[in-house]
Amino acid sequence: MAGLIVQKYGGTSVGSPERIHAVADRIARARASGKSLAVVVSAMGHTTDELIDLAHRVSEAPPHREMDMLLTAGERISMSLLSMALADRKIPALSFTGSQSGIITDGAHRRARIQRILGDRVKQALASGHVAIVAGFQGVSESKEITTLGRGGSDTTAVALAAALGADACEIYTDVDGVFSADPRKVSHAVLWKKLPHDLMVELATRGAGVLHPRSVELARQFRVPVVVKNSLKSDESAEGTQIVDRAQFQSGHGMEEMQVVGVTSDSSKVWLKVQLTRPSVLSAIWAAAAQSHLSLVAAQFVDGSVRAFVEQESVAEWKKLLAQLAAQGFVASFELNDEWVPVSVVGDRFSQDGSALQKVFEVLSSAGVEVGTGNASALAITIAVPKSRVEEAVSSLHSALVKGNS
Repeated sequence: MAGLIVQKYGGTSVGSPERIHAVADRIARARASGKSLAVVVSAMGHTTDELIDLAHRVSEAPPHREMDMLLTAGERISMSLLSMALADRKIPALSFTGSQSGIITDGAHRRARIQRILGDRVKQALASGHVAIVAGFQGVSESKEITTLGRGGSDTTAVALAAALGADACEIYTDVDGVFSADPRKVSHAVLWKKLPHDLMVELATRGAGVLHPRSVELARQFRVPVVVKNSLKSDESAEGTQIVDRAQFQSGHGMEEMQVVGVTSDSSKVWLKVQLTRPSVLSAIWAAAAQSHLSLVAAQFVDGSVRAFVEQESVAEWKKLLAQLAAQGFVASFELNDEWVPVSVVGDRFSQDGSALQKVFEVLSSAGVEVGTGNASALAITIAVPKSRVEEAVSSLHSALVKGNS
């Protein structure tokens, strides 16, 4: 569809009636410029967290199917309110749930993966001149069960929808100006990047950057969807934001083989996991069980017969159940989950060519008097565990010492 843009608005962007009005005004201006629009929305503000809390107040262990039924209500509220705001502006709009949009997923509740998007009703709405408003974060399985895509799922919805519709671009609107080298609300000298390549953006997102979900970046790379991250709370629409681009389009400003750090992140939503195996050969049983439930491990490493990694806080109950089953089957000798350690990551280029990268990280933290629990290094990221009380100090120290960004 020529001139089609997919826009995604996060929870902060639609967090109040006033902000929904601001989003409606932005859509009206885009329409006036001749663009055709499909809009993906998240739940308002902290609605999802409030619904999760409500569920746990009525049930000790809410079934995942019923959680999906509950949580999808948040995006339905946002999409209908935005459609109403557009109607007041005489802009024809139709809102659709994930299932109405034909977003077909596998059957994994709470962490479903998109299989394909039919999009017939969305296409019909666009063809008739309407703004199509799609509830993010949700879909429907082949067996007609309502599913959700997990935290950050609205980003994934938006990029997948853009790919299915053949959109010219996908604009991700959030409450910051784009992708920074650190959280600008905590690190005042953070660098705003005008462009970042897919591979580094995936690493930043996986390790807590929070601006984009890694699955959405991987989809953008696979289907060649142009993605830009912008601030919805600013009226200046000329601001460029951050473009997520192919590696060839990224000019770092550094030497061809010089190490560069593009970001320092932390992720307090992660918990440190240590699993002692009965024997090394059963490692595959851990990976297979985790993959089946779409449970992710970040910065995984195998040390002295144990697996060590960071996992999502909200998946702790599932990990306990899964590991207890593996222990009963003779695969796991013991396991430990600890939320007193938080992952702090340094993301950049050519760490494998520059052996000093990991050394520099440890030197900086040692100088700052920050204890390091465990560490994992790859070509694009170094992740270490630091005490929860020292996270902000660790991020600030590493950023000051290592980031020399050319945005």
